[in-house]
Amino acid sequence: MQEITDYLRLLADLHATELTRERLAELQAINFPATEGLSQPITDSELDALATDFADIYLNGSYHTSPNESVWLDDEELVCQQPMFDVREWYARHGLEAPNWRKMADDHLVNQLLFIAFLLDKAAADNTPLLLEEIATFMDEHLLRWLLPFTKRVAEHCETAFYAYLGLLTSTYADKLRDMLAEILGSPRPSHEEVETRMKARQRAAIQPQPMQYYPGTAPSW
Repeated sequence: MQEITDYLRLLADLHATELTRERLAELQAINFPATEGLSQPITDSELDALATDFADIYLNGSYHTSPNESVWLDDEELVCQQPMFDVREWYARHGLEAPNWRKMADDHLVNQLLFIAFLLDKAAADNTPLLLEEIATFMDEHLLRWLLPFTKRVAEHCETAFYAYLGLLTSTYADKLRDMLAEILGSPRPSHEEVETRMKARQRAAIQPQPMQYYPGTAPSW
């Protein structure tokens, strides 16, 4: 399990931070797949291209590849919508909060990967299978609803093979992790349609007007 959490944190770091020459050398030293084809040492032009891609993917929206869940699930493609608050509730249940939600929203890809890694570590340390069920549910209801569309769009629009590969590697790894959880738990993964039906039913229930109750003495009666 430690190997899995370490890899999730590595992926989160690569989605969070612009690459430096030193970081790329470290990745090349461990034969990280996305570094295939890059020069050793990396050239200035390659480093510039990677910096441009990072900005266009994660910062300025040039590729329409927001790393925030809300943008992918909100009808108007806006940030900081209900999915972000739902994810925030997940974190709060485990005593966590995003370090700076204005800089990196709760539903940002990086925060979601780190949250899953945290729960995996906790499940291993406490030997608590229920936490594995929570991870599976969180992945179904959040990360896996939008990760593949995000990474596909990155691969289609980015200029560097590194970020195309990083995105697809992340979605593939998350998908395999969810399959592993299904096997451990002995419970098959719900289909995309089943998850969407579940989430829409929950949303409808949340907006249903609640019946008003009368408590004597709290309001006039006639």
